[in-house]
Amino acid sequence: MKLRALRLSMAPLLAFAACGGIGNAPSTPGAVTKISIATALAGDLTVELLTDTALETGLTPVYLKLTTSAGLAVTDATVGFTPMMAMSTGMNHTCPVMGPPTLGNDGLYRAEVVFLMASSDADTWSATVDITQPGADSVQASFPMLTVTDSGRVKMFTYTDPVTSTATKYITSLNLENPPKVGINPIVFTVHSRQDMMTFPSVDDAQLTLDPEMPTMGHGCPGSEDPTLTAPGRYEGKLTFSMAGEWQTTVTVSRAGVVVGTPAFATTF
Repeated sequence: MKLRALRLSMAPLLAFAACGGIGNAPSTPGAVTKISIATALAGDLTVELLTDTALETGLTPVYLKLTTSAGLAVTDATVGFTPMMAMSTGMNHTCPVMGPPTLGNDGLYRAEVVFLMASSDADTWSATVDITQPGADSVQASFPMLTVTDSGRVKMFTYTDPVTSTATKYITSLNLENPPKVGINPIVFTVHSRQDMMTFPSVDDAQLTLDPEMPTMGHGCPGSEDPTLTAPGRYEGKLTFSMAGEWQTTVTVSRAGVVVGTPAFATTF
């Protein structure tokens, strides 16, 4: 299954890049051509960072190819991937990563990252890759100055408990598996909270309701299937569009029966 991002209704920003998105590693080596972002050294290993299309805000897959100095593939490593943004304010923050990278049938280590914001001249993304092999010391590769573009697939909001006055910041993303079409569109919706600038726990007890509407036409569309939890922070469902055009999907996010946010996502096709 190849997850694709889509275009936003606002030009020139893209909410979903029709050629990008999230996808499973192909079952046959070489079945999908990936883009090489950068290469770095980690001890005697060479680490190559790849993506399906580009690094974008929202749920984005990254792939790591590890090879020895002799050119042999490394398939027995424990790998960690840590993105980091250095902001113009002098503060740094990371972002949610959907579990550690896992080895796919194509020999690449794959992880999914929810980039919170686009990079700019003043705010820059980087990443470190930590690698441990049996019987060997841990080594680390660094990837400075990564370019992350704005896809419009991330929405952040804050809910303040009226009783305790505790404020919780949420990070959500709406990701379509394929380019949008009339009919049923499988989606992945992610939900995380922000504990601090370096910690983003998954939210695994949310109830989600999809409400796609066509503002210019004044109508909605029945038939969507609300996302349900399939992995930490990851919810899968189906979004239905009745016709081509500009759509806005409001996702009602509730916890323990209390609505904590209603982020809205724009899609045009």
